This record gives sequence, C-alpha cells and structure tokens, in this order.
Amino acid sequence: MELDEPVKAIDNIEEWLVRLEAEMRRSVRTICAMGAVECLQMPLMEFVSKYQSQVALLGIQIIWTQKVTECLEQTMKNRSQAFD
Repeated sequence: MELDEPVKAIDNIEEWLVRLEAEMRRSVRTICAMGAVECLQMPLMEFVSKYQSQVALLGIQIIWTQKVTECLEQTMKNRSQAFD
C-alpha cells in the first residue's frame, strides 16, 4: 500500500511511528473511499485486480448490497402492482 504522504523516520521513534500510523489510517481511508465509488463504475475483474484484497472484498460487498436492494425494491414494486 502506498501512503498518500510519505513519513520520514526521523526524531524519536515513538513520534514518527505515531505519524506513520496516522498516515496509514488516512491512506487506507482514501483507498476505501475510492474503491467504494469505483466498484460500481468498472467491471468486477478490473476492480478486483486494481485494489488490495480487503478493499476488493469491501467493493464486492457494496455491489452485493446494491443488487439485493434493487431486487427487494423491484419485488415490492411488482407486488404492489399485482394488488392494484
């Protein structure tokens, strides 16, 4: 994983490790946000190949949730039309 901003290993080890941890969290958050958008915009295999495994899994779960929601909404729509 590439960090958004590099962290130099200077000064006290505890201080730069805290900076490194904070940057890792920021970078992971950025990657997850990009993956959440792109999972719905690109072919699945391309998406899975582009992102780390955990982000790809997150994207697959987003896709699954979207498709299940669409199916439930369509079922409710069909059911209400059947009773009209």
